[in-house]
Amino acid sequence: MKFSMKKSVMIFGIYAFQSFAFASSKDVMPENNYCSPIIDSKKYLSNDFSLVYPRKAQFECTYRCKANGKMSTVIAVSNVTVNSMEDDALNVVCQGVLVKRVTWGYDFDKIEPFYAFETRLNEIKRWAFENINQDPKVNSKEIELLKTLKTNLYTMSASFISAGQNGGASTAYFLEAGQRLSKIADGLPNNTKLLDEAIRQIIVNKGPGKLDGTYLPLMNQMLMSAAAWKIPSHQF
Repeated sequence: MKFSMKKSVMIFGIYAFQSFAFASSKDVMPENNYCSPIIDSKKYLSNDFSLVYPRKAQFECTYRCKANGKMSTVIAVSNVTVNSMEDDALNVVCQGVLVKRVTWGYDFDKIEPFYAFETRLNEIKRWAFENINQDPKVNSKEIELLKTLKTNLYTMSASFISAGQNGGASTAYFLEAGQRLSKIADGLPNNTKLLDEAIRQIIVNKGPGKLDGTYLPLMNQMLMSAAAWKIPSHQF
């Protein structure tokens, strides 16, 4: 089932537009290493359109993704939990489609291409790892993200070290997790050896591992959040 501007959904007086077929001329072509949604491509796979929250919605969108000068088409499935009327308008959209608040509800705003690794969509994540080189020496976007990661890891490590020092024996593992996160941050953005080692362990475990009172699952859990773009979560 497809919806266009002519078939919007009224939710308690607010129009939440599910797709914007009329605006296909506003599609944006992505640059290398980026993806962009085709804005009239959304197709619902499941959604009861009820006004009962929370509820689940599943839909697919078609994306244009570019690597090494070559454009590819990727169909990706989104699974969303809708908790409010606002969620109906803001979150039940293809990644990269932005909407804005207007007098009668929400309307299409613009298309914003996204770095292919910065997604929770398994199909795009798989495409990215198969087609894009993450080596910072040849991919300037990686340097930018690693610099941000460095700052975030230092912030996390400071909080963990504080908790580990002040919480007694029961939170001592926070101290070690904080120290290790700080060491990972020390090498960034140029030296990713410790980060890569930690990510390899996450891949082997297919996730951070069960929190068991040791530093490793806690550290990995933080990395899965802060460095999500570098982790092939589509394999889990």
